[in-house]
Amino acid sequence: MMVTEGLLLALLVSCLAVLIHYEALRGISVAVVDRPNASRLTVLAVIFGVLAAHAVEAGLFGVGFWLGADVLKFGRFVGRAPRDAFQYYSFALETYTTQSVGDLYPIGGLRLLASVEPLVGLILIGWSTSLTFMVMARDWRMKLSVGE
Repeated sequence: MMVTEGLLLALLVSCLAVLIHYEALRGISVAVVDRPNASRLTVLAVIFGVLAAHAVEAGLFGVGFWLGADVLKFGRFVGRAPRDAFQYYSFALETYTTQSVGDLYPIGGLRLLASVEPLVGLILIGWSTSLTFMVMARDWRMKLSVGE
């Protein structure tokens, strides 16, 4: 049963993260990318926008770990278990970026969430990189061609 609950939670959180990222990139695109008179600040706006989106998405995974461990109780952590929101967020951010330190790891149904999160994180980071590259290629080429 823990595997089913873990899989459902992983799918739910992953789908929500992808939807959040889609809407964030769409919003960034409408706000700064689609403007005809791009400035040097456009690239910075894109970078800060995608960083904010990734921070929210990692937080969503942190909520997922909290739900699975403390509310639904279908998994737990080995090591110094998270006791507050900051610790859940830190673990989720480390896992999202594939940086996992290794002093803490989930067991039970939470392992599925911890296994899926880096895959989702890498895909979404790549998606952000793609948008950033497109903006840089367009704006920096434009600036170089006019001699700036």
